[in-house]
Amino acid sequence: MEGTIQGEDMKRIALLLVVLAVVPLLTAMGSYSGDGSTDKIPIPEKEFSATFVDQMDVVVECRDASIEGKTFVEGKKGEGVYIVDFDRIKQVNFRMQENRLYGNIILKDGNSLELVLNKERKAYGRAKYGMFQVKLSSLKQMVLH
Repeated sequence: MEGTIQGEDMKRIALLLVVLAVVPLLTAMGSYSGDGSTDKIPIPEKEFSATFVDQMDVVVECRDASIEGKTFVEGKKGEGVYIVDFDRIKQVNFRMQENRLYGNIILKDGNSLELVLNKERKAYGRAKYGMFQVKLSSLKQMVLH
């Protein structure tokens, strides 16, 4: 019986060692320091510049603008999912209502479309002074150039 207890103790020690070895790796993989390092910016396939206006009316001009590295806006209307390329978009006006993020997309042809967007997604770009990132829910407007 004493050997069984020692075997269980060994298993616990081994499990603890594995956890202690894996936790720092998982923490490093999931963290982003926000230090402005340019190698952390998702680079879109196509280059767009944009003006971002946040909820405090702070204006930031960016190049290499993207949403999570992609050059389209994705959202839902009803049960459907829509994807609208930056090429077609003039601007997007954002508003939070009842814990949902709505994006009123104004197209270059004058039409508009309102979608429910993922409020956790981030917009990225290269500003004059370094990398820029912001949650879509913190934006008031994005104007594409």
